[in-house]
Amino acid sequence: MGLGLLVGILIILFGLGIIVNVVFHVSIPVFKIFVGLLLIYIGLRVIFGGWISLPEDHWRSGDAVFRNRTYHGLSGESSQYNCIFGKATIDLRGVELKEKVTRVEVKVVFGEAEVILDKDTPVRIRAQTVLGGVQMPENAANAFGSAYYQSSNLDESKNYLLIEGSSVFGSIIIHY
Repeated sequence: MGLGLLVGILIILFGLGIIVNVVFHVSIPVFKIFVGLLLIYIGLRVIFGGWISLPEDHWRSGDAVFRNRTYHGLSGESSQYNCIFGKATIDLRGVELKEKVTRVEVKVVFGEAEVILDKDTPVRIRAQTVLGGVQMPENAANAFGSAYYQSSNLDESKNYLLIEGSSVFGSIIIHY
């Protein structure tokens, strides 16, 4: 349903409301109908993905906003992944740890992020959640507050992966 069709329907309803009011002395709440139809139109546009019409390159490479995205490895220069009203799958298997601490941030708001790790990669995870959920390897999970996880092969004198996650009304699932 395009905007032109919506405006046309609203003009017809407004005209019919005036005619019914003058001829039959029946008051039709045209403004309330207009507001209701406008809200239905906006809701349908959001649900079916047509509301956000910005070009693909507007979003950073690690953003999943109103969509499902899959990432393999780190996303360019930034190691930050934002998932807002969407789903992000972040596959970190085979990531090369070039620095002492390779830091990855995963932030979720009203969405879901799945992080897949390699069993051989030493990892430390710090996560915070508010009315959401974070599930870590070996079923360590939390629904409110902070949670920590450290793999058994982590040696701080060697390179390792640090994942910092935060979830607000969403979920982060980290597994091997």
